[in-house]
Amino acid sequence: MAAATTSLRAAYAKAILSRKILHKYNDSSHHDAKLGKADALPEPPRIAPAKGSVLSSSICIVGAGTCGLYLAMMLKFLGFTNVQIVEASDEVGGRCFTWPKPEPGPNPDHFYYDIGAMRIPELPWMEGTLNFIEGVLDLKTENYAYSDDNAPVLYRYKHESIDGSKFEDAMNVVASKFLEIDPSDPKAPTFADAFADWLQAIPDPTVKDAPNPPKILRDNFSARAWLMTKANPSFSYAEAADAELSDTSTGLFDMSLTETVIDYVDFAYAKKQKVPWRRIEGGMQMVPNAMAEKLASKDWPSLRLSNPSWQVTLNSPVTKLSYDASAKQVSVETSTGSKTSYDMVFNTTAMGPLQRMDLSGLNLPDMVLDAIRGLSYDRATKVAIKFKQAWWKTLYNISGGVSQSDLPISNVVYPSWDVGDGPAVLMVSYSWAQDATRMGSLVTDYSVPGVERGKDDAIVTLCLNNLLQLFDGIKPVDGQDPITFESLYSLLEDDPADPFGTYHAWAWSHDRWTGGAFALFGPGQFQNVYPSCQHLLCPEDPQKEDTLYHFALAGEALSAHHAWICGAFDSAYTTLATWLHSVGLDEMVQALKDSDMFGDGKGKHVQEFDENLFGWVAHFSKDL
Repeated sequence: MAAATTSLRAAYAKAILSRKILHKYNDSSHHDAKLGKADALPEPPRIAPAKGSVLSSSICIVGAGTCGLYLAMMLKFLGFTNVQIVEASDEVGGRCFTWPKPEPGPNPDHFYYDIGAMRIPELPWMEGTLNFIEGVLDLKTENYAYSDDNAPVLYRYKHESIDGSKFEDAMNVVASKFLEIDPSDPKAPTFADAFADWLQAIPDPTVKDAPNPPKILRDNFSARAWLMTKANPSFSYAEAADAELSDTSTGLFDMSLTETVIDYVDFAYAKKQKVPWRRIEGGMQMVPNAMAEKLASKDWPSLRLSNPSWQVTLNSPVTKLSYDASAKQVSVETSTGSKTSYDMVFNTTAMGPLQRMDLSGLNLPDMVLDAIRGLSYDRATKVAIKFKQAWWKTLYNISGGVSQSDLPISNVVYPSWDVGDGPAVLMVSYSWAQDATRMGSLVTDYSVPGVERGKDDAIVTLCLNNLLQLFDGIKPVDGQDPITFESLYSLLEDDPADPFGTYHAWAWSHDRWTGGAFALFGPGQFQNVYPSCQHLLCPEDPQKEDTLYHFALAGEALSAHHAWICGAFDSAYTTLATWLHSVGLDEMVQALKDSDMFGDGKGKHVQEFDENLFGWVAHFSKDL
């Protein structure tokens, strides 16, 4: 099966980008119109190395999340010497955020929870991420228990799952069109093209007996709109609501149909193949912390006797970016009053903080400005409570997994490690979309002086009551008494000196440095926003074939694998490789590929990157 080794997201992203670039190529002076339209891109024009030493170019990376840090590590590996990383917050990591902050060394009690990213499936296109974490950063990963049959579910106050069979049938019909391709058949369409073709304009199946039926573009539909108007058979409103409830959170069927199909295939494949999931011992924030240590170390990489030490400049929100055409540099201004100019700037922040910057001096194309403003982000809220006893283990024999429900708490995520019968932290609520907005309204604003978290806060009371509803009627093991509000309340951690406290909660839509949890494309955005944001920006001379560029965007939101750590890594890799090609340093692109540290492993680019395709992306960046 093609899906066993190929990322559907990466395949589709390359397919739509290739079609747009091929269209540009056929309309450009590179192509001899007498030969008719080309049906494939040739090798891109060879670019001579830029004058002077590019390795000593001044480079600024805005944002010290995993994308920015990964990009910096690649630059250091390649021998660049003049790189500065500026970060708005007081620590590195972005949405790799663990509470309390992880400490080096063993943490056998596991009194923490991951506020942001918390798990990585061992899918083939995420192997490079796990190899980097384990091999380069030397961090320990452990099994993440994704499911447990003892974890109860509750929908409409009944302990039974919603029937999603009609939705599954509809998705399986779609999936079979491209998952059952025989990759050994030379006449078969490619995995990428099969899916891209399905999303392209086709005759509207709801218009009968018309000589020229109107065309529709599936990517322009939300999942809900497609199910209710274009699916065959179509869904009623109630059936679409049930489909959403069985598959995801309230309101997420308003995202693009593309996202729904790809997510369904990814998770269905992971479930069918029983793909293991991994977590980071000590919390996911260990990853960016270890990356920052590598950047600061003069001993890394070991292939070089002497390395620069790069420290991240914290507490420095960027307020303005401007391009000076005469100096051929981009200036970076921060709220601290500093203003520094660089030969190249990579912005790796989320779109929310980027939109708040003054970008007027960059002269960005309208389509890029629209992408910064309009790219859809999902919301996510988490609530974790520390109990004096792991009652879910001792009473109900639950070890890992998740309880799903339509209660305000949405999902309860149980610890994957052996908590024994002592104190433990339970993620009592993990919600997305509208569910996250509503739960987020109860989250304490920790930035307000004097605000403290307590066991009588409204959010704690709600979570305890929802837990009672979730476990109502579930018999404890060995004839023990079931939980009550009083018993749960008595188990709340109440030691004022405890670093965790009674509870901790976080709403990513309230976070000033992200403005959302992760990108989740709306209708039409994969086809339009994704391609426009792959190009390099701020060209020196748009009239020159081999002009140099001075600005680029990167981040998980601009990767096909958005919402995953691998998306941040993939975007950093793809953006840097595209820029390296634009300055004639293809040998460095090859060095990244040959390394066993970056990409998808030794001899492999990330699946999203294709040298031929992105060579043309760099070439046509001047035409935006």
